[in-house]
Amino acid sequence: MHRRPHRHGRRTATGRPPRGHLRDRLVLGVATIAAVLLGAAPAVGQSLSDGTPVNVVGPPATVMSADAHGQGRLVEAFGDVRRARNIAVIVPGVGWTAPLLSDERGAGRRHPAVQARSLLAAMERQAPGTPAAVVVWLDYDPPAGLDADAARSERAVDGAPRLAAFVDSLSRSSTVSVVCHSYGSVVCAHAAPRLRISSLVVVGSPGMDVWTRAALHTSATVWAGLAPDDPIGVVPHTRVEGFGHAADPTALTFGARSLPVDGAHGHNGYLVAGTGSLRAIAEIATGHGATVASPAP
Repeated sequence: MHRRPHRHGRRTATGRPPRGHLRDRLVLGVATIAAVLLGAAPAVGQSLSDGTPVNVVGPPATVMSADAHGQGRLVEAFGDVRRARNIAVIVPGVGWTAPLLSDERGAGRRHPAVQARSLLAAMERQAPGTPAAVVVWLDYDPPAGLDADAARSERAVDGAPRLAAFVDSLSRSSTVSVVCHSYGSVVCAHAAPRLRISSLVVVGSPGMDVWTRAALHTSATVWAGLAPDDPIGVVPHTRVEGFGHAADPTALTFGARSLPVDGAHGHNGYLVAGTGSLRAIAEIATGHGATVASPAP
């Protein structure tokens, strides 16, 4: 006589989990999203504040693609991507839309155009005579702010295939690195197995939806950095019922290489001139990652 295998856990006659079990999971899910959102509040609040306007000298933005879908999507290049031998792709996080990205009036250090020009200048200092370019890739719909979308991954999952396709369209003779900030690191994580890149850098990350670097399934060198006063550091590293983004990429147990962040302050200070993080990212993006010294524990 054939016997069904025994399954642990009670089920109702309809095959559904008992109501108490569903209630417990719902309570846990609600508690998790509350912890994530409340923990993220300072970081998101700071992330949405551009700060004092700054003037970074550099090339004007060249629009590579624009799309009216969602909140507006935009990909801009700084430098000649076609000639570049070193290309860095910046993936921004929460709060950005195409109209905001294209408007540089009063831009502070948070603005991706400012960050792109700062990184480009650092790359050119690091490798003089080697053509370089920086791309700001916003071909996805970031969470608008402090809401459930920021604690979940649907927007990142939706954008990941477009990020992979864009990177694949770049010249195969170029060294390509992807620099992912905040929620942008979630997008990069879901794109990672399909990204044809040399390095993946995440800064100010709430997590990458995996518990270890190996789970990213990428051959790229993975770097992670978090400024001591970046308030994203208070976000709980958990993942329950689709809420939360799992492990801290800067934790030793995660397995990423440690990115120097000396001089970087707050949630938006990683690509500011004079910081150790900008210098290290420029070295990585120009193929000199082996010379980057990991900070002392």
